[in-house]
Amino acid sequence: MHYVIYIDRVWLMAFAISTYLLFLVRTAYGLRSSMARLLISAAAGASAFVLILLLPGIGFWPKVFLQAVCGNLLLLKAAFSFRTKEMVVKSYICMNGYGLFMGGVLCFLSGILPDRGKALTLGKVVFAGFMATVLVILYLYIRKTGKKSKGIYTVKLDFYGEEFCCSGFADSGNSLKEPYTGRPVSILEKRAAKNLIGRVPKEKHYLIPFHSIGKKHGLLAAVELPHMEVDDGEEKREFQKVVIAVSDQELTKKGNYQVILHPKFVRDYNQEG
Repeated sequence: MHYVIYIDRVWLMAFAISTYLLFLVRTAYGLRSSMARLLISAAAGASAFVLILLLPGIGFWPKVFLQAVCGNLLLLKAAFSFRTKEMVVKSYICMNGYGLFMGGVLCFLSGILPDRGKALTLGKVVFAGFMATVLVILYLYIRKTGKKSKGIYTVKLDFYGEEFCCSGFADSGNSLKEPYTGRPVSILEKRAAKNLIGRVPKEKHYLIPFHSIGKKHGLLAAVELPHMEVDDGEEKREFQKVVIAVSDQELTKKGNYQVILHPKFVRDYNQEG
């Protein structure tokens, strides 16, 4: 049995699907990447897909494995700048999950609807994409509701040109302030920040005095960052020249958050205050 493969159509199909899946991943996790970068990455991914498809002497399933494991992973790495391995894994699962979901919808529609021309086939693809979009919206709504009920916020910190995205918890008991200007201080888990602290200029390093149970007097290393964004799922609040203390200890054993926000950075606190 012989098949006729139209390379231009295969490439265009792979390009369109890759672009859409990357857009879904970016929307689901709030990743920053320009549309131009997404398009270039999708074009490179489509080209890699065609090359894998045309590899001689390799069976169908090895090609599927190469595309799913190597091709999709490289596509994500090209489209986004990841700070943690956890986000790479989440994005990889998200992308492949949406792809499988769209494929399942297409298979279902192909089983109940006759294939009569390009218009009907295009309609199936559009409907599958619509269902995937609905799934993303539902996921974002559930995640926003869950975070809001737990008091968890999405926090983005600017380490002088490199953005770090993490989860934050607003603790009303956090009364830390920078002693000279009185600016509120949030606390970042040092392990989560990794080598980003090294990007902060030396003149932007501080020592913050604190008091805690079992320790009457102590000093916390802190840094000044040019920008911080706090997102509660409904509103994004931006702050300039923020002071972030760096803790050597784990903030939570469950890993639900990496930053303890000063309550002044939370919308409800400012409304009450």
